[in-house]
Amino acid sequence: MFRTLLTPLSARFSFSPRLDDVQDLPNAPEDPTPEDFARDVLVELMRNSVDRLKAAEDLKTRIEVLSEIHRILLQDSCTKDVFREMDGFLVLISVLASLRGPPSSPTSQSEDSNTDIPEATRLVFVCFSEAMYKHRQNAQYFKSSVTYESLEQALQGLLSDDKIAVQTCGYLVSLAMHNFSFSDTFTVKAGTEYAEVNRHIQRLERSFGSIQHPEALLLVFNLIPRIFPNSSTLRYTIYKLLERLASHNHRNCCGLSNLGLVQFLFARFCDAKGDPAVTKEERQAVQRLLRKLIDVGTTTEEARVMFRQVVREDQTLDADVLEVLRAGMKVRWPEHFSLESPAALQVAQTGVRGLPQTGFTFMAWIWVEKLPTQHTDALFTCRLGPQALFTLSIRPDGAFACHSSGANTAAVLQATAHKARWTHVAVTHYPHRALNPTVRLFIDGALVASQNWLYPKGANVMSTLEYVLGDTRESATLAWCVASVYMLSIPIADLLLRLIHHFGPRYAGRFQAADLVKFLTYEASTALNIHMSSNSSGGVVPPDVVQLRSVIRNGPGINPTSILWTITPASFIADDEAEGEEQGVRITGDVVLAKSGCLDLAMWKIGGAALPLKLVQLANNPHEVSRSLGILTDGLRNSWQNSEDMERFRGYDILAECLRNKSSLINMTGYETLFEFLGLDFRYPDHSTITNAVAYRVLALDFQLWSRTKADIQRVHLEHFATLLEVSKYKNFNLRQRIAKMGVVRKLLFVLQMQWYPHEMLPFLIDAMRVVAQAHFTADDAIKPIISYLAANLHDADSGVTSPRSIVSRVDHHYAHAKAEMVFEMLVSILRSPDSFQKFTVALPLTRIILLLLGERPTPATATFVLQMIRISLDASSTFSRKFELVSGWNVLKSVLPHSWDANVQRAAFEVMLQRSDDSQNPVVVGCPNILSAIFSVLKSGLESIEGTAGGISPSDVDSATTETNVEHLLEALIELHSTCAAFRHIFKSSSITQAFIDAYQPFVISMSSAPEVSQAAIRILEKLSHLALSVALDESVAGSQKREIMEILQAAETALNPRYDQETRIDSVALVGGKARRRRLASVRLSVQLGEGTVKRSQARIRDWRKNVGATETKRLRKLILDLREHQRQVSALTEWASSLTTERGLWAKAGVARRWRLDETEGPYRVRKKMEPAEEKASSSKVDVTARTLDLQETGSESHSLKRVEVPPWAESYEISSTDVDDQLDEEILDDKHRRVRHELEPGDVIEAASTVARVFGVDSSPGLLIFGRTHLYMLDGLVENDDGEIIDAHEAPRRLLFVPGSIVELDGPQKAQRWSLEQVASYSDRTFLFRDVALEIYFRDSRSLLVVFLEKRQRQETDDRLSALVGRPSVDSLTPGLLASPGGLMSPLRSPLVGRIGNRVGATLNASVLSGFRMDELATAQRKWQAREISNFTYLSILNQISGRTPSDATQYPVYPWVLNDYSSTILDLKSADSFRDLSCPMGALTPARREAAHSRYVNLESVEEKPFHYGTHFSSSMIVCHFLIRMEPFTHMFKTLQGGDWDLPDRLFSDVKRSYESASQDLRGDVRELIPEFFACPEFLENSNNLDFGIRQGTGERIHDVKLPPWAKQDPLLFIVMHRRALESDYVSEHLPKWIDLIWGCKQRDPESLNVFHPLSYEGTIDLDAITDDLEREATVGIIHNFGQTPRKIFNSPHPERMMHGISSLPLGTIYGVAEDYHLLSQRSKPVKDLGPSSPVHDLYVDVISERVIPCGPGTLYIPAHSHEHIEWDASPASGGELRLVVDRKVVQVVEATYCSCATFADATTLVTGSVDHAVRLWQVARPTSGRERTPSLAITNIMRGHTAEVLCVAASRTWSLVVSGSKDGSAALWDLNRGIYVRSIWHGSGSSAEVHLAAINESTGYVATCSRQQLYLHTINARPIVSLDLTMTSIAHPCPPMASLAFLERDYCRVDVLATGSPDGTITLRTWDADDTPGGEKAQWKFRTLRELRVKGLDGERQARGQTSAVTALRFVGETLFHGEDSGRTFSWELPD
Repeated sequence: MFRTLLTPLSARFSFSPRLDDVQDLPNAPEDPTPEDFARDVLVELMRNSVDRLKAAEDLKTRIEVLSEIHRILLQDSCTKDVFREMDGFLVLISVLASLRGPPSSPTSQSEDSNTDIPEATRLVFVCFSEAMYKHRQNAQYFKSSVTYESLEQALQGLLSDDKIAVQTCGYLVSLAMHNFSFSDTFTVKAGTEYAEVNRHIQRLERSFGSIQHPEALLLVFNLIPRIFPNSSTLRYTIYKLLERLASHNHRNCCGLSNLGLVQFLFARFCDAKGDPAVTKEERQAVQRLLRKLIDVGTTTEEARVMFRQVVREDQTLDADVLEVLRAGMKVRWPEHFSLESPAALQVAQTGVRGLPQTGFTFMAWIWVEKLPTQHTDALFTCRLGPQALFTLSIRPDGAFACHSSGANTAAVLQATAHKARWTHVAVTHYPHRALNPTVRLFIDGALVASQNWLYPKGANVMSTLEYVLGDTRESATLAWCVASVYMLSIPIADLLLRLIHHFGPRYAGRFQAADLVKFLTYEASTALNIHMSSNSSGGVVPPDVVQLRSVIRNGPGINPTSILWTITPASFIADDEAEGEEQGVRITGDVVLAKSGCLDLAMWKIGGAALPLKLVQLANNPHEVSRSLGILTDGLRNSWQNSEDMERFRGYDILAECLRNKSSLINMTGYETLFEFLGLDFRYPDHSTITNAVAYRVLALDFQLWSRTKADIQRVHLEHFATLLEVSKYKNFNLRQRIAKMGVVRKLLFVLQMQWYPHEMLPFLIDAMRVVAQAHFTADDAIKPIISYLAANLHDADSGVTSPRSIVSRVDHHYAHAKAEMVFEMLVSILRSPDSFQKFTVALPLTRIILLLLGERPTPATATFVLQMIRISLDASSTFSRKFELVSGWNVLKSVLPHSWDANVQRAAFEVMLQRSDDSQNPVVVGCPNILSAIFSVLKSGLESIEGTAGGISPSDVDSATTETNVEHLLEALIELHSTCAAFRHIFKSSSITQAFIDAYQPFVISMSSAPEVSQAAIRILEKLSHLALSVALDESVAGSQKREIMEILQAAETALNPRYDQETRIDSVALVGGKARRRRLASVRLSVQLGEGTVKRSQARIRDWRKNVGATETKRLRKLILDLREHQRQVSALTEWASSLTTERGLWAKAGVARRWRLDETEGPYRVRKKMEPAEEKASSSKVDVTARTLDLQETGSESHSLKRVEVPPWAESYEISSTDVDDQLDEEILDDKHRRVRHELEPGDVIEAASTVARVFGVDSSPGLLIFGRTHLYMLDGLVENDDGEIIDAHEAPRRLLFVPGSIVELDGPQKAQRWSLEQVASYSDRTFLFRDVALEIYFRDSRSLLVVFLEKRQRQETDDRLSALVGRPSVDSLTPGLLASPGGLMSPLRSPLVGRIGNRVGATLNASVLSGFRMDELATAQRKWQAREISNFTYLSILNQISGRTPSDATQYPVYPWVLNDYSSTILDLKSADSFRDLSCPMGALTPARREAAHSRYVNLESVEEKPFHYGTHFSSSMIVCHFLIRMEPFTHMFKTLQGGDWDLPDRLFSDVKRSYESASQDLRGDVRELIPEFFACPEFLENSNNLDFGIRQGTGERIHDVKLPPWAKQDPLLFIVMHRRALESDYVSEHLPKWIDLIWGCKQRDPESLNVFHPLSYEGTIDLDAITDDLEREATVGIIHNFGQTPRKIFNSPHPERMMHGISSLPLGTIYGVAEDYHLLSQRSKPVKDLGPSSPVHDLYVDVISERVIPCGPGTLYIPAHSHEHIEWDASPASGGELRLVVDRKVVQVVEATYCSCATFADATTLVTGSVDHAVRLWQVARPTSGRERTPSLAITNIMRGHTAEVLCVAASRTWSLVVSGSKDGSAALWDLNRGIYVRSIWHGSGSSAEVHLAAINESTGYVATCSRQQLYLHTINARPIVSLDLTMTSIAHPCPPMASLAFLERDYCRVDVLATGSPDGTITLRTWDADDTPGGEKAQWKFRTLRELRVKGLDGERQARGQTSAVTALRFVGETLFHGEDSGRTFSWELPD
């Protein structure tokens, strides 16, 4: 019975070999030790026990044996090896499989089984557990050979009984934990409360440890829901158990994470939300477990599922999934090893005597979970035999210890390991160092400890040096993780270790790239910058900082040979058997590899930064916004790839736009999330810094965004400046390296002028400005902007410039004064700092600025601040008073202050006048007496105002009362000051001061005396004034004459106060002071006053003009800023490509069920054929950033840092130091309006506009107005924009009609607006063209297979462009062989014995594109003609040349290329191309093919001639725009063009193109038909025959048939492709070749206007008969244009004599003189015996490179690719993870550039400057090979241009064609993706299926036809360039258990035209198969069925020329046709050629 059970199981497993160390007894030593004897006994007992278990048939016996086996296993671990060798695991599986649940009948036997079965089951699991415990080999054997799937199958019998199933699940948990106290884990009863389950799990937690076998838990996880589908209690139990196990320690979390539970849990989590049967507790348990597992990491596929699920079908977000993503994105775990000691990773280095003599560096990223408990555990040991040369260990207290054989004792270092965080540990050991210690320990890049020890000595003989990472001693207890380890043979410099630390634990490269700094995260880069700036204080840069900067700039320069070994999870391959393998990594002990990566890395593979940005865009509530922001910021924070991606597509600008539209949804959590990402630390504000300057500039300084948020967020946003610049300990860095470069003060001043912030927020805004300005108080950034703002806004001034109110409606004009005063107050507060004041005086002339700010009628606040500035100036400078006097400042104050006086002004004025003194007796002294005259002027003015009131003038009561109050307060202050301050009394010694007082006093007294009635206030004022006068008069300081005068006034005042005053007591002042002297003095004073007033007026006039100029400048600036910001907003709104990639066919959120629409791509293939389709532009409503109605409510642009924007002229560039007599224009600035702002964002970085022309871009019949721009580096064509008469670029909708009117074109303003650009090196050539017979057009041809047809308004403009282009085309190009030679298949053949290409070189080749055909001269035309005659070029190619030379172009529907009808048989089922009856008569035009038509044409000609009109034969033409659109009606954009020509609708259905035969009959036979010829699409493009866009053309009246696809001739078998193939075959037939010259004579030759040939068309169709420019009447001109559209244009005549015939002798499909061809004579191919080259057996040939210079084929080994036309240059890559993803550029065998982290898996060149790589990270990358055009250094470099995503697995192969601008990539996901090479976008996919057999590993593109071949293990597919399936080959029959795919290489036979297409495939068995394909076997009446047909199988031969023996054949790994020679490369490294006979 046992044998029958074991047999099927044994058949499933390959039993492992016997252990070498388990020997039979006779080989044992003669006298074994007791220990050996006991071990041998146990071994024998184990063998016997396993044999007994195999033979046991009853349950009790098995139980006994199982118990015995368990006891033996516990005795000695050697028995575990014997157990495995004796197939013990399989026997246990067999025992389990024999166990069944108890029978239903209650017998005694069943009762025994009730106890025996569980016991037997328990013992089996106990044996399993013990056999694998601490035995890595057994555990691995069980996992890989026995498998847990077999264990699950064996348990099926036990699981049939619920009770036993519960016990069994418990045993599985026990097995996983190696602890059988978990056997009762699932004994909870159904319906048990969840709280009780929690308590049950809590009791189990006491026994928790590390999971030993997580796969057993996976088994339980899968079994419970299946066995107990209705038991939510058990499901909850397993979820809870796993969640608590994951929480117990990190090891458990890693083990569970590796099981792949996340995807299932996530699906369960999503399903549970809508399942009422799932309880809340169970759902929460699932969520908790899910988040626990995500904490360790997620796979890319798991992340893809979660991201896809978070967006619902209605484009809303799932909040629960959003939470999961948010939690997962916080994870920072890299892939790592988890080590539970005893455990180690070991590397052996053989053939060494010891450690490197040059020293060493050990570096590792570690994460310590648990420190050693009792003893010191080793982290790293270098062991030479038994001796430990060097050991780094860690103590129980966390301190590091170090031991070296060069020292006597170990040293405890003063450094402590950090627990629970990643730490970078590095040790450098110098072999000898005189000054510094030799052993240096670095923690996180900082030197923390050192020892001066001797270098460890090595051995005298070669030995094996073992490096051990970890500790293998049984006593070791350290639990830790390691991410990456490096061992170098040199000691690395200290500064370099700091840099390496900043790369973080994710870095796994080899430090070879020069641009390693790209791996720095924002935080790391900032920390490094802070370190360098802090060590560079005082302007002195230390040497180590200089070196660090050099390393950052040029790379670390570490020689790759100095890297002895690295250990990273990505590169680790577990090889348990390779214990002695050299340079291998061996695992010892308990080591687990945590393979899951972080969610942000998975995000990068799926879609990059666009993914979370899209989530932000879709968020609809504050919670979603904050969570989406968290996902975005965490996804960027630690991922340099996502950060680069975010900046690449201007993601921060897009984010700002999104948030601006959702500003009301931003809560405090969202704000803190965003600003934490920018660098603020809300927990420790003093640690805040700006880490991401790019994002900070765009987001934090977008004040429009934050002004729309809630008030509390507005406040904290404005307060963050203080945190950065005042609180942070990094404030100096924040200022100098960040804020100082951002113009924050200017931005804040602009914000202040807008109505963005509410008034209650203005104080916070002003305070933010104060913080920034005070921190960075420089002339250009703060001082001058603030003064200009104040000058323009403190006072009303008519600038004379258009107000910006016409531009923007939200400029705040109403509160400008109040805001300006707040700014002024802020400025004054800043100036109180002596340092700030000093900077201010250096920047601007202080005295003049004071007058500028003072104005003529300042408000009291302004006057107060001005006076405070004066006070500050007086305190700072002893000469200020004099300087101020020189500019009449005191006099100006005297005239201005009276209008602004109030209590605050008075206080400020007295502060100016007085000064504190150290003298205790006189604490106050007069510091500035000059202000007193102004004070008295105020007094005088106030008194005069009161006089006016008393004199009958009635001002407002308020004004009167205020004036009286002010005067009273002033008098009181003066009286008090006079009485208390002796210094003030001494001022009156100045007669001018005293006179000023008298001048104020006397008029008031006189007025009061004469007033009929005096108010009580006036009386009080007069009394106080008299009191002051009396005090002054009685003081000794006053001169006698003035004293007398005062006394007289006093008497008058007494009289006024008391009319009854005795007049006799008056003193005669004239008697005291001579009257004459007094009059003389008064006259002098009056003259002085007059002179002073004149000076004041001139000064104020000058200041007024200055203020006016400043105001005008500020107005212009404001206008410019607003326009710039509006343009910025428009630009950002137009950025939609970032989101469109997410919703395309291969996007994450692809729209299901949406039919894609297609249009013809303008890219041209060979012969100017356009047949590639592109996705039609769709409305991207969801992906486009919404443009709100608040278009003018603008945000701050980040344009200062953006290289696309023009750098503004420095606003303070002019000098301010001018003489006092000059005009005060220091603040004047010329604000240049940027007329090109509309297009600057389209420019490439650093490019500058040199010329711009308004043109019309013509395509078909449409013309789109636009700009043709020449930059210094690029050429641009921008639709929808024109240049007006002022040179400003405006939108075409706003332009006058005359700028848009191109005669004859249909102006399209609302169509797709393109923005195209090409580097100037891409310009290949150009041709002058006519457009509607006007010689004003120009066609430019580019090397990327595109062309551009533009029409100028005038010929002069065309000539200017011609001149520029001629200079460009004349330049030496980067690659003179591109595109004519290298971009074409034929070009590759020409140097290598190709009969198809001759001496024309890149002018005429096998694939002629526009750039080749454009520049023909007549001698070259003659050469092309001879080539055609000699059959070196095809008929189609020759016709292409003739069309091009005659001015025909596919860009202009009125001059479309014309081709002939070649057939007249459209009814036969089989087309006979050997019969002349099948062909049309090419000697006659279409209108003369039948006698009736000839007669009608002749009659028409004669009749017209008889009435003396210009005669013609046909009223229609053979080519016109209507004919072109008629044929191409099913294909956009011609569908649209046809409607346009028809007035907006279809033609009648019966007149549409629906039947090829009917169209031919109409053109050749019908008397009322047309005479049209064909277009090139009839020979190249099957898509135009199909209605792929499902257009509704209507129903034919005669038949009722709905018009859909074009009806084809029977011989086309309902297949458009077959029609095209047969039609082209007819064109290239012998008959057409013989008769084509006659047709050429009709179209381009001597019979073009030949009446005898009946070939004269309407006279208006010939060049020179119409001059549209001469027609002034618009209606007449439009009518003429319509005639041209209808009648067509005859091509330019290029032949004057009959065209020569073609030479037809020989094989007509081959060039003249060529005897054999591959397609014709494949049976003659033979392999050359001598290889072309042999790379060696270790380098299989992966590709074959054609060197056109040396005329040879060079094989490329693995990871090598030569650059076309530069055979001394190549790229190298290593697809293995150990390489760090390096891509190397090698020139002359020297590595000149290394690009890390590309993870390149395959590569190809599209041309000499474009590299395409496929990557392990699922992406396809486009690279540019840049070559400097100037300077001595001409070394090339690689720069990435596009990252294309769409694949969901590793890319295995790439193929590229510059000819077709196509990239094809094959992937493990079972698809081949087609990409547009020019635009770098996804087009469509070719699917092979799913699974490993569908992985697409080969792809090839036919350069001539565009056919695409792709191959997987199961299928070989052939498609057209538009992924139209042609034929497939099933390969599953041929791959007979071969480890390699059935096909290893592909190659097309490349010719200009090949009648028999050939595809060569190479196989691993050394076979090369030549295949073609046809539809010849299609059954009659059915649609064409294409099949591959084998032409010949070639068997490769060995070096001796003999066939290789079976089993020893070389795989054919590379194939290439070069001309008519086939080259193949082998995995043996050899390359052979197959050639035809000579």
